Amino acid sequence: MTETPSRRKELLNRSWKFTYGSPADAVEPAFDDGAWFDVGIPHSFGIPYFMQTEFYVGWGMYRRQLHIGDADLEKRVALEFQGVFQDAEVFVNGVSAARHLGGYTAFEVDVTELLIAGENVIAVRVSNEWNARLAPRAGEHVFNGGIYRDVSLIVSDPVHIAWYGTSITTVSLDSGSARLSIETEIENETAEHFRGVLLGHVSDGDGNVVATVASDCEVGPGCSVKVHQDLALDGVLPWHPDHPYLYQLDQAIEDDDRAVDTAVTEFGVRTIEFTSDRGFFLNGEHVWINGANVHQDHAGWGDAVTHTAMARDVSLIKQAGMNFIRGSHYPHHEHFATECDGQGMLFWSELPFWGIGGANAEGFWNASAYPIVEADREEFEQSCKRALAEMIRVNRNHPSVVVWSTGNEVFFSDDSVIPEAKNLTRELVELAHAIDPSRPAAVGGAQRRDFDALGDLAGYNGDGAALFHNPPWPNIVSEYGSAIESGSGSYSDRYTDGVEVPHEWRSGIVLWCGFHHGSIVPEMGSMGFIDYYRRPLRSWYWYRNEHRAIEPPVWPEPGTAVSIALTTDRGEISTDGTEDCVIGVEFLDRNGIVVTEERSVTIEVVEGGGVFATGPTITLSPSDNGIREGRGAVEFRSYYAGINRLRARVDGLPAAELTVVAHGGEKWSGQARNIATGPPTRIGLRADASSRVLSEKRPVFSSGARSDRPANLVTDASDPRGWISIDALPGSWLRVDLEGVWNIHGIAIDFVGDQHVPYRVETVNVSDDRTVVARSVARQGSVNHILAGEVARSVIVTFPEAATEVAYISIEGS
Repeated sequence: MTETPSRRKELLNRSWKFTYGSPADAVEPAFDDGAWFDVGIPHSFGIPYFMQTEFYVGWGMYRRQLHIGDADLEKRVALEFQGVFQDAEVFVNGVSAARHLGGYTAFEVDVTELLIAGENVIAVRVSNEWNARLAPRAGEHVFNGGIYRDVSLIVSDPVHIAWYGTSITTVSLDSGSARLSIETEIENETAEHFRGVLLGHVSDGDGNVVATVASDCEVGPGCSVKVHQDLALDGVLPWHPDHPYLYQLDQAIEDDDRAVDTAVTEFGVRTIEFTSDRGFFLNGEHVWINGANVHQDHAGWGDAVTHTAMARDVSLIKQAGMNFIRGSHYPHHEHFATECDGQGMLFWSELPFWGIGGANAEGFWNASAYPIVEADREEFEQSCKRALAEMIRVNRNHPSVVVWSTGNEVFFSDDSVIPEAKNLTRELVELAHAIDPSRPAAVGGAQRRDFDALGDLAGYNGDGAALFHNPPWPNIVSEYGSAIESGSGSYSDRYTDGVEVPHEWRSGIVLWCGFHHGSIVPEMGSMGFIDYYRRPLRSWYWYRNEHRAIEPPVWPEPGTAVSIALTTDRGEISTDGTEDCVIGVEFLDRNGIVVTEERSVTIEVVEGGGVFATGPTITLSPSDNGIREGRGAVEFRSYYAGINRLRARVDGLPAAELTVVAHGGEKWSGQARNIATGPPTRIGLRADASSRVLSEKRPVFSSGARSDRPANLVTDASDPRGWISIDALPGSWLRVDLEGVWNIHGIAIDFVGDQHVPYRVETVNVSDDRTVVARSVARQGSVNHILAGEVARSVIVTFPEAATEVAYISIEGS
């Protein structure tokens, strides 16, 4: 190459203005946004957010100035959005440039023709309103709107490698030699025919060029072509969780020795295979998968998290001795896969075709996973297919990604549309194969209604681990555990249904879940073995000890605190929205030992422009788990350069201070800024006093069952056979897991035939102390609508004398 290429990419995360709603004329350049909030990207409608079941639903508007030089007007200019939830329209200088539907996938907007030299105004109108024709229609998360992932400017030549247009696939790997297939999409947005050369240089982890490839390319005016190249690599170091070795492909389009465009792609060399009888193989070696499900949101910031926050999440799962993360239940930021690549974590990337049990009520995220209204179906199916294609395009070169998942628990669709839901799942599997034949297509949460037969890999959630032993297809326990622990929890495993036994026909097991998260269902988000502030619970230490033989720390005990300590995991951060740091606080006794305390701590920025999710001041309190066992932790970021001096205060103890230095961009000099204190409104599940069946298709556990009459039949109204205990011993039991805490309106139990065996029914609200909060008297025979008015996570039926046949258990509530 004889010239410096013209391509550049720069983050546009700083200096945005934001308001709730959609003011008239707000897209126009002359609009006065001076009264709007000053925000940085990533940003969420819900900030500050701390696991409330309610969240803001509506519109939000973003605006930003963008300076464009004369030279850039000769180039192709695009805006890249890594994620906007969930309906985004982008305007440039008052003109609509594009609309994107879908809250979890990246997209690019070509704005070349709309720009002028000098100052331009970018405006983005965003809605997070529930949309019957857009995935997801349901999910036990919260769906805060906003531009919650990075925004970038991309400037390139009109002849260029397309956005995420390079695909690198390992064709074979044998004895240190590999064959790679490279496919590169080249676009020509000029009126002239282009002839040139596509060059590629592969570098190893030390930056040494280890292979080159070159191909002639021709692209007609206004056209695009795909250039296929084959490449051999010798002395290959394959990618593996134990040694996550990465290579880099540097590409250039050259024309008469001029570098027209360049692209850089990081990749790993590895092969994968999921088998039905021998489990999972990586590079021909059997690997037992042991991992956790991970949601994306963090305390205070909600979904709007930084790259360093993602890195900490991956690291915490890795430190527990695990090798796998399931991205539940939507595509995550591409940087999350980058961290999995570099830290050595296998990654399951999932489509937001999602179902949850209960209402199937239109209008909110507890609807049928698949549309019940016929007019909604075509657009909904297109939204799923579009999201799948976008997810694969952006993430296909990440060696950590070993499977594409078509969704989660889609069987939670209305009975009337199960055939359509299955057909769409099949089509998504086929589409994944067509786009990327190198990876399997999984069906996540496939433990009901024969969804497990539809893909290449069946993911069994909940009681699926017990129900499906040695199925005839590749399989994995995609969720087990589900223990609600909002305090420090217990030092123990969370194994259920024998998942700790590594059956040779099973690929592995995945804990539900890694981190506490926001949820529309009370307490359902408190199932992580790491809390919302990213502090491990005691069960995390159990797993770390089990997998890595690291003894747990000494748990803090009650004592008399004489001081507090303020700490940080990093003393320097960037101001471009990609970095933050964790500010920690500890209560210490006279010997410097951490002691448990039940006092709140206020941390304030006394110098500098940095902020917490709540602004320049935050209070961590035991009442919301901000202080736990004498410790607190919270994430801090800055969009201004300079020194940040933080001070922590607590009544009766000396203050503590520390300094965090922020680098890059505008320096902080006490500028006036308008910081939002929170959304104007929050809504959650509709207040509905009418009963609905909560138990349908929910997980059921038992003391034992005959193989042809498993426990799950008692929540399946379409199957009248019911459950039979494996024996008739006293103490046999059934437990229906509602997967969240609900208001119980009544419980009905039907037995097979004329049964008069005594039994006891309990409603259990799993809280910190795991106590039974209500209990019925002993009964005999079928009953209807008992225990109304209770709050329960699960219902247990126990037989103190002898078990009998239970046909159906119906639990109604809201």
